[in-house]
Amino acid sequence: MNLIQLNYFHTVCDCGSVSEAAELLHISQPSLSVAIKELEREYGVHLFHRHHRGMSLTEEGKTLYRISRDFLHQSDRIEKIMLDLGKERKKLRIGIPPMIGSLLLPTLYGEFLPLHPEISLEITEGGRQELLHLLSEGQLDMIFTPHNTSFDPSFSYRNLCRMEIVCCASKKNPIAALKEVSPNDLRDVSVVLFEDGFFQTEKIRKWFSEEEISPKLILQTKQLSTINRMISENLAVGFLFRALTEDDPALCAISANPSLFVEIGLVWQKGAYPLSSMEKLKEFLFHRDPFSFKKTEF
Repeated sequence: MNLIQLNYFHTVCDCGSVSEAAELLHISQPSLSVAIKELEREYGVHLFHRHHRGMSLTEEGKTLYRISRDFLHQSDRIEKIMLDLGKERKKLRIGIPPMIGSLLLPTLYGEFLPLHPEISLEITEGGRQELLHLLSEGQLDMIFTPHNTSFDPSFSYRNLCRMEIVCCASKKNPIAALKEVSPNDLRDVSVVLFEDGFFQTEKIRKWFSEEEISPKLILQTKQLSTINRMISENLAVGFLFRALTEDDPALCAISANPSLFVEIGLVWQKGAYPLSSMEKLKEFLFHRDPFSFKKTEF
């Protein structure tokens, strides 16, 4: 048994079929089937039940999948560390929510990467809960996230700035005439939010619930562009960072009452190997303000 066979085996398990796994691995289906059969023959076991609807793991297959998963993660970590020590292009896997990404990614691609051409970024967008899970599983190196509470002790955190969340409406919407908006003002107004699992959605739901009001939700989405479109076409109001509204003439930003603020910071696993790309990004972020042009004062 070798790492290639284990990787093939896990890919088939995750895909549920040899054909899909072969396509993902960029090898032929017969070659993948032979590799799996050689693994079974080596240990005298059947790893899959094969039937006309596909394939499923045998008990032996479930055991191999369970005990080899951490081994594969560890081998990936070793490879990444060795590449980091060598002269290969260094990849940094970053998780970032859409609103933060809209503000920060131009700085990373426009200023950070030109300073460090040996580094490449692999960006994953998602909500806070999803990104923290991927970070804890070792699938991301660092994440940017909003927060107002402490983190699990297994994570290290560094604050970057504070952002105001405002209610956004089309200038055609009557809400746009208000100087500030309360949950009661939105009692019968259509609202669009990010999906549950996004920190700002949790905060906004709490904002409503503290006034014993249920928002009139018509849509939840992961896409910032969808939320912007729904607001600008006067189909709903939404909640965005004030910084995102400053250059959009179609949007009117109204302060929330009570006000809504979140801290934005960088999170990584405590005790993780300090990849050189991670250290360079920290140095870049901590010795300047990447949000300086759109920062709300404490």
